[in-house]
Amino acid sequence: MIKQHQIYTLPSGAIVQVGRLVPGTADDWNCVFKHKEKAGYMACFAGEFIRKYGKAMA
Repeated sequence: MIKQHQIYTLPSGAIVQVGRLVPGTADDWNCVFKHKEKAGYMACFAGEFIRKYGKAMA
């Protein structure tokens, strides 16, 4: 289950924080990059991608 504000590590090594569910979609999430090179950049990821490849950080 994807939680709002949870931080995930992606296969590329990128660290993203999940924001809100994208309005009008069933399972797309706004995310903010937290690692140095792209810190602050926003991206949208499908929930299936986050569940399959993302590793939740404590």
